[in-house]
Amino acid sequence: MFVTMSETEKNPYQLFNKTIWSNWKSQDVICIKVEELSQTNGITFFELIPDSEMLDADTETLYPIDSEDVLDMFTPEKHVKFVVHDIYMADLDD
Repeated sequence: MFVTMSETEKNPYQLFNKTIWSNWKSQDVICIKVEELSQTNGITFFELIPDSEMLDADTETLYPIDSEDVLDMFTPEKHVKFVVHDIYMADLDD
């Protein structure tokens, strides 16, 4: 769905939501890197990476976790989706 995969592969991404944000805050995440991931069917997907301090490209941006820009990512958009990879979710189940 977010990334082209076969039917047997599990999608490693989930939509960013207030629960993820709240858990990151409780884990003292300071900033979130936003990186363009892909474009599919007119939708641009952006991956959110917690506490990344390095920008790898001009198209990446760092936002403080409490910034209005991050809070705006909860608002549903037709052509833009913010997603989080499972590797950044592992600590949330502990």
